[in-house]
Amino acid sequence: MSENDNQVPSALVPVGTKALAVRSATLVKRGLALAKSLQPGDAAAHVSLGFALHEKGDLDGAIAEYRAALHLQPDYAYAHVNLGLALCFKGDWDGAMAEEREALRLNPNLAEAHANIAAVLDQKGDIDGAIAEEREALRLNPNVAEAHWGLGVALRKKSDPDGAIAEFRGALRINPYLAEVHYNLGVALGNKGDPDGAIAEFREALRLSPNDAPRSSDCRDTAHYKLGDALRQKGDWESAIAEYREVLRLDPSNDMARLNLGVALGQKGRTLAEGDWDGAIVEFREALRLNLHAADAHSFLGFALRQKGDLDGAIAEYREALRLNPNDDTAHYRLGLALEDKDNFPEALQEYRTAYELNPQDPDYRKAYESLVKKTRQ
Repeated sequence: MSENDNQVPSALVPVGTKALAVRSATLVKRGLALAKSLQPGDAAAHVSLGFALHEKGDLDGAIAEYRAALHLQPDYAYAHVNLGLALCFKGDWDGAMAEEREALRLNPNLAEAHANIAAVLDQKGDIDGAIAEEREALRLNPNVAEAHWGLGVALRKKSDPDGAIAEFRGALRINPYLAEVHYNLGVALGNKGDPDGAIAEFREALRLSPNDAPRSSDCRDTAHYKLGDALRQKGDWESAIAEYREVLRLDPSNDMARLNLGVALGQKGRTLAEGDWDGAIVEFREALRLNLHAADAHSFLGFALRQKGDLDGAIAEYREALRLNPNDDTAHYRLGLALEDKDNFPEALQEYRTAYELNPQDPDYRKAYESLVKKTRQ
């Protein structure tokens, strides 16, 4: 290890592609202060300044500083580690991998380099490789919270929810202030059927990051959205509606939040008849105006219009939904219900039959078909 490797505190080395989810003004100031305290021609000063720029989101500036450090001292392992991470954020996976490999050639015991390699492998779809690298990082240093975090994400992708939950909790034991780890733990708990646990984690994520709600790595769902889903699962419609509205305030184009807001508005009464179907219709029409999930929006709008007694409107919406997605068994079934309400029994029977053929596991489809057959024979 070079002399300068000892001059950069480990807290100033970002780990994994997740590290920037928690932007610490304290660490930024610390990096800037350290950079100013060192000699201008000192490689460590460039690394410290690069870290501060990295944390502020100036990746190009950070990359320039890390490369300046390596120009002065090519064997500076931590500079390679941080340059690799910055390149990872820029989407230069091959460049990132090369820098992390060089860091390990210079210092084989750098847990941070293994964690960053894991992040690259994860992005490339090599989940088994990512798991191996995260575990090597933790073998070298069990207290790297981000390595527990990354391992949890990889285990979740390998359909090991219990292992993922254990790793997320391990990360939070080391650093309870990682908002996005709370988010990921909430998602995992929700998928395990623990809405109360999920709600607590999403709320903690939002408490830690109120102005930059965490987002998962593979979708646009914010913590507000996932919190809304968990609250809806608990039947707390008003709170769910508030969360979906907050998602749309932050991101008006969030398609699923708009659709789920409409669903929650319709279901917020003690019975379907007491739901806010006028409000639901507004949301579904707005989704269609924005061309968001058009087939689902037409189907949901059809359901809302049927609740309002507009059978012709409902039928038209269901037909449009099925034009866009002919294999939607739910839309076929609900179209059958609307047609039956209109006493159009032959077409209703056909829709029930199609729904059943598409999804024989749903008992409602066969029941509706047999009930209508019996009704027409009376």
